[in-house]
Amino acid sequence: MTMPTRREIEQYARELWHRDRARSGDPSFDIEPELGELSESGYLSTARSSLMHNLETKNAEWKGYNENLENSDALKFDAKEGMATTTFISGSRGVGKSDVAMKISDQLTKEKIIAVVFDPSTDWVKRSGITQYVKADSLSDLPIPEHSIIIDTSMLTPMQQQQTVERFCKKLFEFQIGNSAKRFYLVFEESQIFFPLNSLRSLKTQNTMRILTTGRNFNVSLAAISQFPALIDKELVKHAGQIFIGYASEPNTLSYWKGILGKKAEDLKKLQNGQFVYFNRNNIGLTEIEPYESESIKTQIQIPEPERIEPIQHSHPIAVAKLFMLGLWCLVVVTALKGML
Repeated sequence: MTMPTRREIEQYARELWHRDRARSGDPSFDIEPELGELSESGYLSTARSSLMHNLETKNAEWKGYNENLENSDALKFDAKEGMATTTFISGSRGVGKSDVAMKISDQLTKEKIIAVVFDPSTDWVKRSGITQYVKADSLSDLPIPEHSIIIDTSMLTPMQQQQTVERFCKKLFEFQIGNSAKRFYLVFEESQIFFPLNSLRSLKTQNTMRILTTGRNFNVSLAAISQFPALIDKELVKHAGQIFIGYASEPNTLSYWKGILGKKAEDLKKLQNGQFVYFNRNNIGLTEIEPYESESIKTQIQIPEPERIEPIQHSHPIAVAKLFMLGLWCLVVVTALKGML
């Protein structure tokens, strides 16, 4: 039987411990637990069982690997699973990651699900089928949209993007608590900006991580796109019910995917642009898409200006003079009283 190392078990048990406390809002989520506490609370045994299961399935064979690849019209994506779990799309630059996400957003929009895309490259503004977009600045208070929309973050630095999206996720989460009849699907391009390693324990990303871990309870799900899976927080990939993996050749990336694909990860180097390994609940196959094309006309939506704070009204000069004389008189009186005493 395949067994994980003791170090791996302890590390994963701590991750589970931190995750549960962060989800429940426990302010002590950042404290390192003792091994005795992890053992008594069952985290060590849970971590051992989970890791053993992962190791047993890591060498799963790709089903239909030698069969004909499917056309873009038959893109493998389960919308129900997509709203219940995360979707992760990865691969080297230019292989068609955004094209997959554009096809997914079209499918969900037809099902009355509101897609919200955070687009740092304007690629979605230029090519996608979503017809509305807003251009964000560092102070933008993004509104909750009524229809699918692109948030153009191309003018923001990575830190400003993170802060802007964090504010939006907080606003959306609070909106959905009282109005969860609407369904939202967030698409994070360059998702390593928003879900970096150890972001579950970072105060800077608490709202994006809250969307990831509990959003489905309020009809909010997401897709994360990145060519650097090793830089993504492990929590995101664990929540991914559907994964698309395109061409990859970088050693660290191939090593990362061996955790899911085993020896077959080396075959990622054989994929062509538009070809993706599709992973869904241990069912692994291949799919192929054509480049996404849309001639939809885009409309820029203006973000409402924040309410201006009225400046403090300065007092009239005569009133100021009267206050000064009153204060001076009080000082004279106090001084005279001290002299009498």
